[in-house]
Amino acid sequence: MGASSVAPDYGLGYQQAMTMTLSKNGSITATSATPPLNKRAECDACPYCRDACDNVESCMPCQKKVNSMHAHCRGPETSWFMDALSIILPPQDKERPNTYTMCQLRRHNHADSAWILCGDTIYDATSYIRRHPGGLNAILRKTGGAVDCTEDLRFHSKRAQKEWRKFKVGTLRHCKHVR
Repeated sequence: MGASSVAPDYGLGYQQAMTMTLSKNGSITATSATPPLNKRAECDACPYCRDACDNVESCMPCQKKVNSMHAHCRGPETSWFMDALSIILPPQDKERPNTYTMCQLRRHNHADSAWILCGDTIYDATSYIRRHPGGLNAILRKTGGAVDCTEDLRFHSKRAQKEWRKFKVGTLRHCKHVR
């Protein structure tokens, strides 16, 4: 048994023809007859890390990823004893909130979010970018992990290096997906 219909928009910016199939055991399967018409709706997030695309509001896989990260931080309901124990012995989590993959870092490559990489340390230069004596483009061309800025850090005075450290966002961690 099968019936074709057009799925509603749901804020995704496109409509898609769908085929709904009802099996003998009562389960319903939906299959897409046509790809999305709106190219902006395509997800370019890395499937192997916490990277989310720029359209999180309309991208279901990225919404699930973001929601699972929040649930992971919150954790399941626990007893008072487990809460107390977690204060004494914090969990050893490989995905700490202040670590980012290169997949995540590459999204911060514009004047509204300019992150730079020095070794394995990530700095957010967004608030300083427009005041930089070398100009906006001196920083922008190195944002998003495009270049390791370790030599640039060493070039600056001790005072400027101290200023850089105030903008530390976190550290770089490995992603299974090699780009």
